[in-house]
Amino acid sequence: MNGKDLSDLVQDKCVLACQEFLREELPDLAMEQPARYISFLIEDGLRDRAEEGLKVRQDGVSPQCVRLLGDGGETSLIAVGINLSRERTEQALELLRASKAEERLLLYLFSFESLADEELISQAMMEPELLRMVRDSGIVAYFAMLDTRAGMSMLARIDGDMRSIQYLPH
Repeated sequence: MNGKDLSDLVQDKCVLACQEFLREELPDLAMEQPARYISFLIEDGLRDRAEEGLKVRQDGVSPQCVRLLGDGGETSLIAVGINLSRERTEQALELLRASKAEERLLLYLFSFESLADEELISQAMMEPELLRMVRDSGIVAYFAMLDTRAGMSMLARIDGDMRSIQYLPH
């Protein structure tokens, strides 16, 4: 599998996880252990393509991460978090910036429904703020925001190098 195909597979699985989050179809385990769930999705995609020589590792340290390892080292690093505070988001981005992985991704999943405290809701990042944080870093962020109280949701791909926000169907 060439680098582009692998990148497409990883990004497709990240988008799939975001879409399931927005439809409230993530299994309970995925809400508690999102890195484990992303690992499962990627491993399943690799099995479907009969790809060998790649290993998927998750670590439960906060922020939770998924590492895709090939013969040449780490090819992808995905930091994933649900309802991350601003401080935790910055920690995840620091981890990604320090990585030597060819592809560095952040999955930022936020649901207003699960937070009753307005102060906690104020921790939610918005897409322009996240774009500013990843600008010129090589990091791509997938941003999924859900507010079931208002019946609204949003999915965006934020590319730090291209300095762009692309809204995706969900």
